[in-house]
Amino acid sequence: MESPFLLELRRHLQEETPRTEALRAAFVPLDHLLADIATDQQILYDGPGVGLGIQPNLHRLRIAQHHWTGSERAWGLAVCSYAGQGEPRSEWRIARASRERLPVILRALPEFFHGYAEMALREHPSRGSSRRLQEIARLLGR
Repeated sequence: MESPFLLELRRHLQEETPRTEALRAAFVPLDHLLADIATDQQILYDGPGVGLGIQPNLHRLRIAQHHWTGSERAWGLAVCSYAGQGEPRSEWRIARASRERLPVILRALPEFFHGYAEMALREHPSRGSSRRLQEIARLLGR
């Protein structure tokens, strides 16, 4: 049986205007799931753009070991800024993004999971986390 929050996200993908509170509620367990998978995989993945307005690629979904505050470093998914030179900067966990950006993140999830699953299967084909990414990619469609 599939995780309820993933089924909820799939349902939201079919809605014209998903509710902000419902998206935030579904993004919290998704963030935890992806933190576990990213910790197992430990591969960088630069996903689709989730920027607003005329700069859709200024912010992107990214799997990496993010530096949050102080000495906190953790593998997982973040909305990252690609402004300037050097490494992208981790801005927000997905559930903490602005209400305007939440539906943009939702619409980017099918492409994100497709690409991340493809990379994970190439790098670590025998890991359960790679197969799980592939299952989620199929569930959310692309």
